[in-house]
Amino acid sequence: MNRNHIQQGNYTKLSGFRQVVLSLDYGFQIGPKEPVRLLDAVLEELDYTRLQHLYSSKGRKSLVPPHLLFKVYVLAMTEGIVSVRKIAEQCTKNIHYMWLLQGYPTPSHMVFHRFFQRLTVDVLRDLLSQFIQALSEFDSLDFSEVIIDGTKWEAYANKYTFVWKKAILKHYAKLPDKLLVLQYEIQNLLDIDVSDMTEDELLVLLEQSIREKQIEFVHGTGKRKHPLQRAFESCLALRDKRNEYDEKLAILGSRNSYSKTDHDATFMRLKEDHMLNGQLKPAYNVQLAVHSEYIMGVGVFPNPTDTNTLIPFMQQLEGQYKQHFQYVVADAGYDSNENLAWLWAHDYKTCIKPSTYELSKTKKYKKDIGRADNMVYDEATDTFTCAKGRTLRFQYIRRNKSKTGFIKQNRVYRCENCNYCGLRKECQKLKFGKLPKGNKTIYIATDYRELLAKNKAVFDSDYGLQLRVNRSIQVEGAFGITKEDFEYTRFRHRGKVNVEKDLLLLAFGYNLLKLHNRIQKKRLGQRLFETNSAA
Repeated sequence: MNRNHIQQGNYTKLSGFRQVVLSLDYGFQIGPKEPVRLLDAVLEELDYTRLQHLYSSKGRKSLVPPHLLFKVYVLAMTEGIVSVRKIAEQCTKNIHYMWLLQGYPTPSHMVFHRFFQRLTVDVLRDLLSQFIQALSEFDSLDFSEVIIDGTKWEAYANKYTFVWKKAILKHYAKLPDKLLVLQYEIQNLLDIDVSDMTEDELLVLLEQSIREKQIEFVHGTGKRKHPLQRAFESCLALRDKRNEYDEKLAILGSRNSYSKTDHDATFMRLKEDHMLNGQLKPAYNVQLAVHSEYIMGVGVFPNPTDTNTLIPFMQQLEGQYKQHFQYVVADAGYDSNENLAWLWAHDYKTCIKPSTYELSKTKKYKKDIGRADNMVYDEATDTFTCAKGRTLRFQYIRRNKSKTGFIKQNRVYRCENCNYCGLRKECQKLKFGKLPKGNKTIYIATDYRELLAKNKAVFDSDYGLQLRVNRSIQVEGAFGITKEDFEYTRFRHRGKVNVEKDLLLLAFGYNLLKLHNRIQKKRLGQRLFETNSAA
């Protein structure tokens, strides 16, 4: 052994003479039941025309065809590998990756990085819809129902880079007073009425005065600034602050917070609370649409609650697939008047858990005499009768408009007289520790009650019970596998677009593994997990 070769790092000259062997196709070394074979066969059927259009036909061509890079990327996702450097490393060591490359040169991590940057959400959604359509030909994907759920996923952003809307509005409200003080100071200096001037106009005026008087700006210790220079710097700082607040409010939009290192991330309370202090962290609200255990759609939203995500997510799925789902299955977080009205108006049947479902089964709820559900309603006279036997009559219709523009109507009923009622403390809720001065008033959303009755008919049926059981198994299982098995608990990219692209690629990997497992366990064609209807 030559010590010089070791010091030079040339390991090819350390071993003795070896016989040269021409390597055959790597496919001979890959088992017949390996998931990579299924991945290559299924993804080969997709139409990559839109993906090819992301690359210009002019100039130097890509080192590896884009559809092969896509296959390699999806294979890495099935193994929980999200780093482009580790993907490139697998291409030099793992025969599964080498086989997918089909003899093309081994790409570097920058090739995969540029490929990810070129990808668009629309192209990935189109490929996912093609993939789901291909699965529907030999598995149980029939668009009979879609199971929707969401979770909060920590963003790739620093934890203490928060910007709060309330703080911005508080400081923004102080700017007019500061402007008045500055206008008064400039008026005394120049003896000109500047009460109607803005910061920009004041800057122009001060700049002209400074130029006319030939005032030189000074900086540093031991130097006295001219009063006009001080006024100019104060006005400039005030103008910059106003522009800064305007920019932050534009980024915030309807949100209450955002992160400085990821403007699309919103601070939310996550389940993964390592410090056990309820600290808010930058995160995204991720929505998944699951059918027959496959992920059919991914949605990324900035709002922490699931209620306002259902309608835009369903609209996204409608644009992604040509077929129409029959049932929409979700938990109590999606129950609202607006959501139910939109779904039934668009020919969807709902199996959504009512928000008061668990509470309505308690004794406290059933014995609460102040609730309209526990009062006697007379349809002929359109009146309610309370536990004391007094009548609540219809007064007027109250209309409320939500932030999304939905108008909710409530029929207002009020008791004629609540004086000298021995059950008043049990009937009316205390306000600031005192009984309200007015008579008992209840608000009835008749449209919402009709929708709840239609939803409850499905929810309590045998088929509804089967859908509810499968909701907890399928969509919660999808989140569990991606977070625990793939160890993907925090995003690796910043910005909503990059986050959604990453999740769509992850959905490809998850679906291919799910297909492989269903084939091996001979579960193809099984749409739902069966349950005992008497349970």
